[in-house]
This record gives sequence, structure tokens and C-alpha cells, in this order.
Amino acid sequence: MTTTTDTMPSFLDAWQNPRTFDAVCHVLQRRPRRLVLERTHFPGNRPVHLVLRADMADGSFKTLFAEHCPHDTRAHADQARASLFKSRNGQRSGLNDRAIHVVDGSGLILRRPGLDERLPGLRLLHDPSFARERFQNLIGRDPGRFDVELVAHRLGKRAVLRATLPDRTFYVRLRVIKSNDGQDRLLRHRTLWNNLGDQSDLRIPEPLGSMPEIGASFFEVLPGVMPEFHSAHSAATARAIASLQGMSLDGLPVHTGGDEAAILLEWLARCYSWKPQLAVRLAEPVAEVSAALARSDAPRRPCHRDLHEKQILISGGVAGLLDFDTLCLSDPALDAGNLLAHLFLSGINEGPLRFQLKARGIALWRRAALFRLAMICAFSAAPDAAVDRLIKEARRDARD
Repeated sequence: MTTTTDTMPSFLDAWQNPRTFDAVCHVLQRRPRRLVLERTHFPGNRPVHLVLRADMADGSFKTLFAEHCPHDTRAHADQARASLFKSRNGQRSGLNDRAIHVVDGSGLILRRPGLDERLPGLRLLHDPSFARERFQNLIGRDPGRFDVELVAHRLGKRAVLRATLPDRTFYVRLRVIKSNDGQDRLLRHRTLWNNLGDQSDLRIPEPLGSMPEIGASFFEVLPGVMPEFHSAHSAATARAIASLQGMSLDGLPVHTGGDEAAILLEWLARCYSWKPQLAVRLAEPVAEVSAALARSDAPRRPCHRDLHEKQILISGGVAGLLDFDTLCLSDPALDAGNLLAHLFLSGINEGPLRFQLKARGIALWRRAALFRLAMICAFSAAPDAAVDRLIKEARRDARD
């Protein structure tokens, strides 16, 4: 069956189609109280990918993915099923009529998290014998009774599993295996780990090993609690950022102000395609911020580049940082600006952390992050007031 964009709604409308809600009820075998669009991903030459949250009557929620394939919808779904059914992917046990489901007349394919033809490492979640063999190779003994659960999943890109054994727990990060990208990221993480001293103000998860053939890297659990960003936690976070940026690390990719500007302009182009009124409103201030970023010339230091409050754990007065996939050399103000913008988005008082951060140019990088977050939120079910709040704050930053 071939479908065309002439008869299909856009992805912004398709997820709100009553047929989509009915299909979600079928996939979950329960009727949600409501369906929410949490995030829209634009993965290059692959279909637009929606992250849907189904809020249930008992207060729980379920996450579903929806790929928007207005051309050859059923053919795309059939191809995904066929790939997952192959023995080398090892995810066959998770397949049923609800795992990959076409929503008629919408161009959407609903998909359950934890199944992904591009991530063969998810076999650890579906094949206990395979997982036992791999865990035995990792720890050098039979793991005994164990449990594997899905922690996070970005369709077609990455996933995180948690493996719980009788005497220990560790995490497994999965990436696609068609390049050396996962191994390069692990090497950078290991280099960072090896450069940390016992008395460092920064902690990171200990790397345990890797299995490149399934795109898996293994990490020890990092203890701690999420920061409350009062004075002590803010000071610990600032010390961790300073420790990272004080290291001499070779071979890191470079992320310039021009690179950050390109990301902003890419989001602006998406707004022109799907949210033209927002694009017109943002065109001038985004252009100004992008030009300022392109002119920035601060000495480059190691940066996390995806630092937000959920990437930080506090233990014993020391901050630990998670997920160094985007570790790079960049303007030292990048991490501070990005973190402050995320605190504003979450309604967390930035004051104590602002007081601790000293890098020049933080306001510029915070403005850039606020505009980016506003455009990301515009492609979700976030109310217009939430998007407007981010834009107004970014504009206020420019006047201060």
C-alpha cells in the first residue's frame, strides 16, 4: 500500500488524530487518560520521530514512539518487522501485533520502546541466554540470577539498559554499530576517567568494558542524588565543571561558536517549515545570537556540551556528571550557559549556581540555549505560554 503526503496529515496533526488515540489503546491494551507529545526528533534522512507519553488513569505513564512515514507507510513498517525478526538482531521475542503498528490514514507507525533494528545490543533485553553469556565475559564468572531493564531509548540512535545482578548493578550504553562512533566515545570517556585523581572535584561513571560487535559499552553505577541547587550543591556543581575544564585532554572533537550557531539556524529552518509564525518572531534575535556565537573566540577547554540538571549527581559534597557522549573542546561558557537555561526551563532558582560560575560569555550561551529550548518545546505539547516564557527570558538576557 502506497500513501502520499496529499492524503496524509502532517506529523504535527497526525498524533492528535482520533485514530492515533485508538491505535495507542490497542498497542497498550489500556485506555490512557490523555496522549501527550513530549518531543519531536528530526533524524536526518530517516522519518520524523515523535515521542508520545500516554498518561494512565492510575497516575502511571507509558512511552511510545511514532515514526511519520507519509510515503509507503506499511512498507516501512514491514521492513522494520523483518529486520527485527532476523536472528542476528535477537529481538524476535518482543515482536507481536502491537510492537509495530500502522495507524491508518495518518502516516504514523507506532513503536514500543526497547525494539530497534539499528541497535542489535537490545538483544540483551530480549534474549536471557545471550545476556548471560555476555555478562559472564564482562565480569569473569556466571552472573547468577539477573534482570535487565530499559532505562532510556532514542529510536535508531542509542539506548541505556540497567543490569541488576545479585551483588552488583551496572549500566549498558548501546549505539549503532555501522561506525566507530560508540568506540570513539568510550575511548574519550576512558581518557577522562584516567585523568581524574582520587581527590578530584569531579566524578564520572567508571568504564568497565565494551562489546563493539553489539555496540555496547558498560559502566559502573555512579552514586548520588540529583542536586537541589542550593548553595552547597551549586558550589559542588561549579567545582565539577571547573575540574573538567581544567584538564588537558587530547583528541577531543571541537565544537565552535559557529557550530552552535548552525544548530540554532537548523532549528529555525524547521520552524519556517512547520511553525512559520514562530520563525518570523525568532528570525532576528536568533540571527543576532548566531552572529555573536560565530564571533566568539574564547580559548577552548573540555566541555560536556549536554549538561542539564538530570546529568548531575551529588554524593559526599562532590558532583558527578553523566553521559559524556558529546565531550568536546569548546568555549568554557557553553556548559554553564546550557545548564542555567535548563534550570530556567524547569523552574529551578538559578541564583546560587550563577553566583558560583565565573566564565566569561555565559549570558550569550544561555541565550542561545534558551532560544534552542524554545524551538524544541514548540515541537511538543508544551503550551504556547511555556515557549513564550523562554523567548522572553532570552530577549531579557540581551537587554541586561
